[in-house]
Amino acid sequence: MKNFATNLVICFFTLLLSSQINATGFFGNSDSEEQSNLMAEAIKYAELAKTHKAHPEEIHEYAKMSLEYIKKAEIQAIEHDNTQERTHITESLRHLVEAIKHARMGHARIATEYIDDALVAMYQLTNN
Repeated sequence: MKNFATNLVICFFTLLLSSQINATGFFGNSDSEEQSNLMAEAIKYAELAKTHKAHPEEIHEYAKMSLEYIKKAEIQAIEHDNTQERTHITESLRHLVEAIKHARMGHARIATEYIDDALVAMYQLTNN
């Protein structure tokens, strides 16, 4: 009976400690959660850029912010050697760069079209 009680106490503390470690993200998905958060922010700013169809200055600013988050997501994908995600991220990057370029030239309509294309690539990434 003494061994049973000792084993029970050991099991209890093991469960307690492992749940604390797992809750802090020590074992796992903190990187994928961080990448999801980065993509959510990128999508949010791209959507904001899209709402300013007639204002190239706002498109430019929001597209730049979206681009920053996409670049961080790309770094995460590279670190984890995730080729499929990198494909969609590269597409998003390319479209955002073009949107920024056209917004800087005052071509709001063309910039918005590139934002739409970037969003398609971003949504494909989040749906995988």
